[in-house]
Amino acid sequence: MIKADDGQGMGTSVADQGVRFGVLLNMGANLGETPEAVFDLTAEQATAAEQLGYDELWVTEHHFIRFGINPSAITTAAFLLGRTTRIQVGTAVVLSPLLHPVELAERAALLDQFSGGRFALGLGRGGYRRDYDVLGVDFTRWDDEPLASAQALLDIWARPTDDAVPPADDVVDVQPPPLTHPHPELLLATSSAPGVEFAARNGIALQHYFATPVGARVTAENRYGELRGKGSAPAHLHTLIVVVDSAPDRRDDLANALRESFRAGDHPHVPQSSNRHLLPDGRPASPDAMARMVADQAIVGSPAHVVDELGQFIETTRASRIAVYFESIADKKLTLRSLEDFASVVAPALGAG
Repeated sequence: MIKADDGQGMGTSVADQGVRFGVLLNMGANLGETPEAVFDLTAEQATAAEQLGYDELWVTEHHFIRFGINPSAITTAAFLLGRTTRIQVGTAVVLSPLLHPVELAERAALLDQFSGGRFALGLGRGGYRRDYDVLGVDFTRWDDEPLASAQALLDIWARPTDDAVPPADDVVDVQPPPLTHPHPELLLATSSAPGVEFAARNGIALQHYFATPVGARVTAENRYGELRGKGSAPAHLHTLIVVVDSAPDRRDDLANALRESFRAGDHPHVPQSSNRHLLPDGRPASPDAMARMVADQAIVGSPAHVVDELGQFIETTRASRIAVYFESIADKKLTLRSLEDFASVVAPALGAG
């Protein structure tokens, strides 16, 4: 049991030891005056994260919007795996409706091989209509994703790789086989009933979006646990906004940065995914309202305050794997300082493993 002290003898107890901390890299256009500046900051965070002892890096994927200017999580993950030597790198997420599952299997296995097993593949379905229009993907694929791609990957990776057993005529011999057995780690960004059921049945970890309220995360994981039964459960990934700074106006700064980010991502969704972001009263959230809500539920404050708040989050959710979205504040100096202060003060106090 760890006691997170706030300097006045008060603190939050954290029952679980060995929490794994990572960094979420979204690459929003508001992080720099040019794309080069944005990507330089991404690389700088990745290098610093490995040096500071973080366990994981997680990269997002977006198309045709300035909310995130990284159109290929797989490509960025490959770059970061080549730039680092120890840290795990995962996707949060690859937009599975836009890629063929065989292509995903090939690329994931290739990164698994080259990195010595440091790659994790997180799948999600996104929902921006322009993605489907421009790339020529039928909207109806959204309905079945990311479960259809996950099932296809599991099927591909379950095939024998023994050269003495040639594949049947109607089976594609996908190469290379994964290095990790039975396959690279697979995660799903889903909270739907079918999605949670599929993940639980197959022992696949869930990925929680940084804007998801705590209660919704707990509900999804409780249902996962009920469906999983006595089987061992993987470590679900919680993405979370944290700003380690005690300036009184920092939360407002965060809200302003998020407002700019969400406006940059306010594009028409596929018909099936309308009103995906709701306010507590059930009304659809505008970008501005969404920014305020997310900023209010973020963890912002001094290192001691962050230890206390994050400790409560861990107690409530039982999270053992957290990816922190430092760059959401859209301030390079503050992003890097938060990343450093979190590693040096917050993570050790919370039993980073």
